Amino acid sequence: MADLVGQIQRDIEKRLRELRPLIEEKEQLEAVLAALSGDHTGNGSSSASAARPRARAAASAARAPYAGGKSRRAPRGANREAILKVVGERPGISASEVAEITNIAKPTVHTTISQLKRKGILEPEGANGVRLAEAS
Repeated sequence: MADLVGQIQRDIEKRLRELRPLIEEKEQLEAVLAALSGDHTGNGSSSASAARPRARAAASAARAPYAGGKSRRAPRGANREAILKVVGERPGISASEVAEITNIAKPTVHTTISQLKRKGILEPEGANGVRLAEAS
């Protein structure tokens, strides 16, 4: 019976690790939607986001600082530039390694690298690595 409980706990912990980036993305999208709607008070039309201001503050406090080393939000394009700099210096580097070097949250690095691949700025190299795309 203890083995079954242990397996269930491991399965739940694994699933939570898989869902964390999606939850962070949801919160980011809600914040962007509120900003686009002109709601600068932080009290968006979503009752769920208004009901959890402390949870959001705790989540943002737990995030890794941006590449500049400060704990507030990175300026527009700073994460992208930091990622491109590291990839340029170390072709074939994985997204996890980029996150570790730059102190940018892993979900942010993965999302940014995916966008840069779609735009043709980065291309895959090796099993999980990326490099700067060759000029056409």
